[in-house]
Amino acid sequence: MQDDTDPIEPEPVTQYERLHVRLRRLILMRETGPKRFAWHRARTNLIWRTHREMEAAKEQEDKAPEA
Repeated sequence: MQDDTDPIEPEPVTQYERLHVRLRRLILMRETGPKRFAWHRARTNLIWRTHREMEAAKEQEDKAPEA
């Protein structure tokens, strides 16, 4: 049985952490992805959208009461 979890990076718990993992993968795709301009433009748009989503998730976490 194969374990798909990354032993180096723990499983993300919050929405912010999941977005951070997505952002990291998008940034690393520069080295492994296609070299076409349109692909890089779409990747850049995804990076900026992820930044905005991370800001919103962080604000939401800050507003949420501690359990």
